Amino acid sequence: MELIKQIKDAEKQAKEIVDKAKQEAAALLEDAKIERAGHLKQAQQRRHEAIDKAVADAQNQGASQLEQLSKQGDQEIAALKESCSVKIQACVNKVVSHLQQAL
Repeated sequence: MELIKQIKDAEKQAKEIVDKAKQEAAALLEDAKIERAGHLKQAQQRRHEAIDKAVADAQNQGASQLEQLSKQGDQEIAALKESCSVKIQACVNKVVSHLQQAL
């Protein structure tokens, strides 16, 4: 009888140990899920910050390149106007000369 009681007590203790282990494992799992969610949120935040920074850098670089190309285009237009002005004046003189000869 005493042996049966000891066996039942041992079974009860074993069950309590298993139940306690299950609870601890569930708690550890929940903690791990919470920690993982926190890490994921931080990673997503860093990713968004990196994307925003890259977009801002690209916009700044694009604006800088646009300004540089605009200046370069203005310089090329000015150079073309300057080189053409002599030819235009020569053509105007030639036309005026032909008109004067025709009259």
